[in-house]
Amino acid sequence: MHDAANAPADAFAPVVDSAQLTARIAAGDEQAFAAFYAQWFAPAVALAKALVRADEAVALDLVQDVMLAVAERLPPLRDERAVRAWLATAIVRAGIDRQRQQRRRAQREQGAAAGRDTAEPSASASALEGERTAWLQARLAELSPVEQALVEARFSDSVSVAAVGGAFGLGEDQAHGRLRRVMRRLRQKAAEWWHGS
Repeated sequence: MHDAANAPADAFAPVVDSAQLTARIAAGDEQAFAAFYAQWFAPAVALAKALVRADEAVALDLVQDVMLAVAERLPPLRDERAVRAWLATAIVRAGIDRQRQQRRRAQREQGAAAGRDTAEPSASASALEGERTAWLQARLAELSPVEQALVEARFSDSVSVAAVGGAFGLGEDQAHGRLRRVMRRLRQKAAEWWHGS
């Protein structure tokens, strides 16, 4: 089992000023993206292996997806630590997205094999679910990147809360404690919003 704490200490040693590159990438500078890619690809693969417990092929695919996100929507970041945090969050999300895709594909295949007709939910059930999903996405967007990654790890089979916490410089107990506090706040807000409590 891998975890971010076991990643090589020099895996994130900057060769170029990545924070400066992020500002240039956000402005559309392709050369800055090429330099960022060269600097961060290998460390990102190592981090993907540790955080998502992925083999080489899966880690490479995840990092390619993350590098596309870098090119499309990387914001200007203030320092190397912020770059590492952004990459760690993006890798965790990409891993979770991949896991969900695989789970949905497996469910579709099982349904087809069993000859089941996958009935669509009613319009009112879909609307209610859509409203709840939109509310939850808005609350998750209000969380810090560390808290978002911890919540995503909580509901993932492919990454541990401890590994995500380690990527953000938190010990295992700190990561779980922070996750408990975040989940308590989210549950309280949900109860207030959904039930008017």
